[in-house]
Amino acid sequence: MSLSTILEERSENKCELCSANNELTAYTVPPKNDDNADHQVVVCPTCLSQIENPDQLDPNHWRCLNESMWSQVPAVQVMAYRQLNHLSKHDWAQ
Repeated sequence: MSLSTILEERSENKCELCSANNELTAYTVPPKNDDNADHQVVVCPTCLSQIENPDQLDPNHWRCLNESMWSQVPAVQVMAYRQLNHLSKHDWAQ
């Protein structure tokens, strides 16, 4: 089974962070740099943009993490933790 098929099935064709279903792409969670599904998260353009530019975070967008942080996928857990850490000055993210 191809990597893209594995990720599509796992994510149910939704962003694994916010559940958006448009223009999805695989993001490899640093420090990993391989094509292993266990090291990747399926994300939408909004999440990807804010992951890559943490100084431009929209705190309201990330309220979605209250659900995605409970994912069984370690890469999703790591990204949820990292984003919540970036948002720690907001009471709801603590």
